[in-house]
Amino acid sequence: MFATLIAFGQSEDSALKMVKALRLGENLTGMTYKIAKATTTYKGVEAELGPQKADELLRAEIAVSVPKHQEQWNRNLAHAWAPLMTSAEFDSVVSDKQKSPFAPKFVSLQELAGNTMKVNSEPLLKTVLTDVLRGVFEKSKSKR
Repeated sequence: MFATLIAFGQSEDSALKMVKALRLGENLTGMTYKIAKATTTYKGVEAELGPQKADELLRAEIAVSVPKHQEQWNRNLAHAWAPLMTSAEFDSVVSDKQKSPFAPKFVSLQELAGNTMKVNSEPLLKTVLTDVLRGVFEKSKSKR
C-alpha cells in the first residue's frame, strides 16, 4: 500500500507538471469571466455604469482574484488527472506533446478528468466568483 501511495504521489507531481507545462488550468480566467457576466450582480452594475465600464471593472477584478486561486485550481486539475495516467505517460505528453505515444490516451481521458475537476473545483470556482463580483460591486459604488 505504501508503494501505491508513493506512486500516486509521483503521478500527481507529474500531473501537476503537465497541467502547468500545457497551461491546462488557464481556463479559470475565461470561465470566471463568462459566468460572472451572466450574474444578476454583474447585470446590475452594467445597467448602472454601462457595458464598457462594467467590463473594465470585471476584467480588473479577475486580474486580481484569479492569480490568488490559480495554484489551487492547478492542483485540483492535477488531482483529477493523477489516477488516469502514469508519471511516465504524463512526462511523455509534456515532452513530446502530440507526438507522444500517450497523446491519444490523454485526449480520450480529457472528458473524464474534466468531469472530476468540475465536481472537485465547484467550491473554488464559487469562491473566485464571489471575490470577483464583490470587488466589482464595491468598486462600482465608488464610480457612481
